[in-house]
Amino acid sequence: MKTVMVAALVAAAILLGPLRLTAQTAKLRYLASVYADEKGAGLKLPEGVACDAKGQLLIGDTGNDRLLRFTYQDKAVSGGSEIKIPELAAPSRVQLNSKGEIFALDGKLRRVVRLGPDGTFKGTLSFDGVPPPDTIVAKSFKIDGADNIYVLDVFSGRVLVLNAEGRFQKALTVPGDAGFIADLAIDFAGNVLLVDSVRRRIYSAAKDATAFASLGGDLREALVTLPTYLAVSKGTIFVTEGSGSSIVTFGRDGSFLARQLTEGWKEGALNHPGQMCINDKDEVFIADRDNSRIQVFGLIR
Repeated sequence: MKTVMVAALVAAAILLGPLRLTAQTAKLRYLASVYADEKGAGLKLPEGVACDAKGQLLIGDTGNDRLLRFTYQDKAVSGGSEIKIPELAAPSRVQLNSKGEIFALDGKLRRVVRLGPDGTFKGTLSFDGVPPPDTIVAKSFKIDGADNIYVLDVFSGRVLVLNAEGRFQKALTVPGDAGFIADLAIDFAGNVLLVDSVRRRIYSAAKDATAFASLGGDLREALVTLPTYLAVSKGTIFVTEGSGSSIVTFGRDGSFLARQLTEGWKEGALNHPGQMCINDKDEVFIADRDNSRIQVFGLIR
């Protein structure tokens, strides 16, 4: 009997490839959805979402040219006050720094707008001291635990690293063989990650590195449609597939872990998702763009 079982396992390995251990794969469990603000006005094609350890939930309600502020505590969403200013249109990415300041990417002018914790306009990211070229087209940006700001400049193919005041610190050039870099992320160790939507690759640069290296090699078998967003939490890399309406997870070495969620309109399904945010309680917020809602999931590790 043992001989038969061993033979069966060997045959499976030959047919299916290397067996993967999935016991540590983080699984998403649906918890709640947000469809409207506190006055009942519905969301319209939201692409941005940010969260923090205090339970603050900030939504980039892209189609309505506004931000919405909610509170998420004890698996319940409350609030929904509007932040709408003339200096910000179609917010497609949002971030919160340690002081509660709000940063949002203007989806029309491709500039990063800075707001105070109360939502008042504080100006735009100035990129003080950034080397030429002067033209900067921000595709995405992230803020790390020390409030440093990382901007993906697709015009010049580089990642610009700025301090909390917006002054230039360094630049990292996107790999020359990259197709199109869709997003970037910063992990707990300060590594900068990129996701290439055309070549289906993830690149990584250590905190003090001067160049990116491929992480995990060719990922076309795992990323079957164009990846649009990148997030990292506790060593797990999360890639959002926009047209595939899935979340694909990878280990810190770029190894494929799992594909989760499916396309649809029912709760727990996605339709062209955008930004996602993971807080310290393993609560995951996903901008479910074409379903005009934000969905909340619990991350079970």
